[in-house]
Amino acid sequence: MKTYLKYQPAAVQFLAFLGLAGAFLILNSAVSAIFFGDVTSALLDKNAVVSSDTIAKFKWAQMAGSVISFIFPSLLFAYYSSPKSLPYIGIQKHASVIVATAAILLLCSIQPFIGWMGEINERATFGNLQKALLEMEAMYNRIMQVFLQMKSFDDLLVNLFIMALVPAVGEELFFRGSLQKALLRLTNTPWLAITITSVVFALLHGTFLKILPIFSLGLMLGIVYYVTRNLWYTILIHFLNNAFAVLSVYYADRSETLKKLSGDGLAFPTYMAFVSLVIGIGIIYFIKIKSDEVLPAVITSDDNDYIA
Repeated sequence: MKTYLKYQPAAVQFLAFLGLAGAFLILNSAVSAIFFGDVTSALLDKNAVVSSDTIAKFKWAQMAGSVISFIFPSLLFAYYSSPKSLPYIGIQKHASVIVATAAILLLCSIQPFIGWMGEINERATFGNLQKALLEMEAMYNRIMQVFLQMKSFDDLLVNLFIMALVPAVGEELFFRGSLQKALLRLTNTPWLAITITSVVFALLHGTFLKILPIFSLGLMLGIVYYVTRNLWYTILIHFLNNAFAVLSVYYADRSETLKKLSGDGLAFPTYMAFVSLVIGIGIIYFIKIKSDEVLPAVITSDDNDYIA
């Protein structure tokens, strides 16, 4: 039993996680090159006409990437870390309806602040890097436009599964359940573990000109996981955030507001952003109080399995 990673020095566990993450990242790159290389070439060519077959193949590539890069290393990290592998990375047997409802309200209330952070990001300039970043952003937007083409309700359901559900599960297992957990044990400093995890979360999304809102979302998810020790709540928030983005594109032609949201064109005044932030902090405090009421029921004598 003492061979589990949670009984090893924190640095050993952290390096083991990095090794798993790196190995599966290499594996995903190999799978992409072997099976989906033509898709990448088509998407990088500005003048290429992307066929429906290419779009379908790209969606398979995205799903495979989420599973290989995020889900597999997280589950292996949990397996080698503790005999209670799933609870160790936050997959608890129970969740509170009240806390889940508060988590949904938190996501809704914090949107003006996240949108405002996006506006700051858009106004920022990066000197000599600006041109390269704009080109990367244009490529990212092109890929998203291709991916989000939806001609039927079936296309919507497929995109909700591949772009909302699978990434929500995979990224929460990887970033909050595994990376933040390992960093918290390594640093013994919650705010530092949450911040570093959020930075990595934002950087790996590959869109530097949207890094502040993604970082803000990561902070919120990290704090919610830390105070609840339950990954189901962050998976719910992450799924709904992604699902709303997909739905806003699908229904964009039916509403001017949704059209602006789908193109990140909705502006928020500063006062609304700060009111949003204050409300969000209040909801997180409420979530902590409610979580503290149920935590004794799920924490065992080996409470390290449940510390976020």
